[in-house]
Amino acid sequence: MLLRNEAQMALNQVESLVVESADNYETAAGKTDQAPLSQLLTELAQERRQLASELAAHIRALDDLPQHPDPDREAVGNLFTSIKTFFSDNSSDVVIDERIRFENELAKAVQEAKQQALPQVTKNFLESVSSNIESARLRLEQIRH
Repeated sequence: MLLRNEAQMALNQVESLVVESADNYETAAGKTDQAPLSQLLTELAQERRQLASELAAHIRALDDLPQHPDPDREAVGNLFTSIKTFFSDNSSDVVIDERIRFENELAKAVQEAKQQALPQVTKNFLESVSSNIESARLRLEQIRH
């Protein structure tokens, strides 16, 4: 059994959510028929894959191994989004709302991780993750209008 301290657990939670968000963006991009939204979702997925890779390096620097996202959680989340989209008058709004909801969850995890005893370089990186989250929310809201 691998014992993790609170800082490692918090950073692993962020990394897991970043990977999950990349997966969710890719899935959503494949389900929308609106080219601008699909392109944005694909771009956000690529950004998150890069962030996940960098986060994994920070986790390894703490003598830990990155965890993988829960595939069941992802599947259930995608199922609920599909159901909401099916019954919605505007499927794009549902996709955007779900992605923003997840961005908020990720932002909360990042804030919790920033409160941990982490190296300054990792805290600085978490700031860039926060900036990416805010940028994603803004871009999603802009494409809605």
